[in-house]
Amino acid sequence: MILLTLWSVSAALVPGSTISYAPERTSTILKWKSGSIKIAISGSLLKPGANMKADSDAAGAINRSLATWAKAAGIVFQESVTEKQNVSPSGNMGDGVSLITIAQTPENLLLFSKNPQEAAATTRVFFDRKGFISEADIVLNPYQQFSTDGTFGTFDLESTLTHEIGHLLGLDHSPVLSATMHDNYGKNGVFGLQNFGSRTLAEIDISAIRAKYGSDSGDATECCGAISGKALVSKGIGAKGVQVWAEDSDSGKLFGEGSTRADGSFRFDGLPAGDYTVYAQQVGKLKSAFSAQEIGNVEVESGDASPLIKRLVANVSDVELQYLGFNGQLSELAVPLNAGRSYTLYLGGKNIDKDQISIRFSSPFLTHSKKTISNVNFGDDITVVSFEVRVDPLTPIGEYSLFAESKDGRRSVIVGGIAVRSFSNPFSIFTLSDN
Repeated sequence: MILLTLWSVSAALVPGSTISYAPERTSTILKWKSGSIKIAISGSLLKPGANMKADSDAAGAINRSLATWAKAAGIVFQESVTEKQNVSPSGNMGDGVSLITIAQTPENLLLFSKNPQEAAATTRVFFDRKGFISEADIVLNPYQQFSTDGTFGTFDLESTLTHEIGHLLGLDHSPVLSATMHDNYGKNGVFGLQNFGSRTLAEIDISAIRAKYGSDSGDATECCGAISGKALVSKGIGAKGVQVWAEDSDSGKLFGEGSTRADGSFRFDGLPAGDYTVYAQQVGKLKSAFSAQEIGNVEVESGDASPLIKRLVANVSDVELQYLGFNGQLSELAVPLNAGRSYTLYLGGKNIDKDQISIRFSSPFLTHSKKTISNVNFGDDITVVSFEVRVDPLTPIGEYSLFAESKDGRRSVIVGGIAVRSFSNPFSIFTLSDN
């Protein structure tokens, strides 16, 4: 994980977690055969220890993390406490117990021995030939310290567990910065904030888990629909490896993200009924590239897959967005903001200059004044601008994208880079009136 600073800071970023699969994972889609899953909580998590800050509410964090996923989809967790401490060793079969542990046993320590600072946790998933999960063990890094009160320099236990439980349920890492399943997250203190963001599932996390297990009974009338689309480079030829994402057409909230297959096809499942706008952009250093562009609008109905086909316009943008930042820092993390406030953000990458780009949002709830944009010096290897973003008081909790547009109209996007959250980000410029 990269952290670039305008001035010296003490907060550190490390990759959030790693996943190991037994047997080795290919393209198999993983899920539990039953929506009722037994979880054993090791006593090592519930007893005082050097890895857990004193007075931390570990039991509460575990219960809330499990409840967050159970509320989102058709899942029931059966919890128990055990004195078992050791993760199942690597191999094609585990011991049949899905364990959450932080114990400093040889097998647990071995998972982090190559680089003790490299990850906050790891999840080992066992599954059969059909992709049904038989066991999944979560090991919190015994070399790290966790807390539940936001103490700077520690990992937030609830955020870490919520992320790892997503792996336990069969979810992969997400490239969306604001997703709970994003592969990187920081310790408390990054951006000068407590890192509570991953406690709250992003809409994209909810869509992904509902695609596997359906919705909870309370949302059965609203969920779930799908978008089944194809992006083309020319008639009959698919655009491979293009990033695609779906946003609510009215609010601009992000609900689905992925990449196109070899034939240009893509699919978003687990979507609530509604109207969506689908976008695409080519990412990476490829011979043929596409700047960010709209694929089209589509209405999604519960139980149906709405079709969408679009030929992309080949037009490479010189502007490349790589980092978003706050409080003098740039990183590969989403910036958590509060509705009804104004903040100064940083945008970093290639060929970013205040006189050559304009800032755009697909959400009507986010606005930006051209007068506030200015160049900022972060060194010779990156170009950076700062600007003020205003978050309307009526902005729904959710994840939003940020567009940088060059003078010729070509765009680069950080998908889901802004996360509007309920927990406080006090470093605002001023409070906006809702009148």
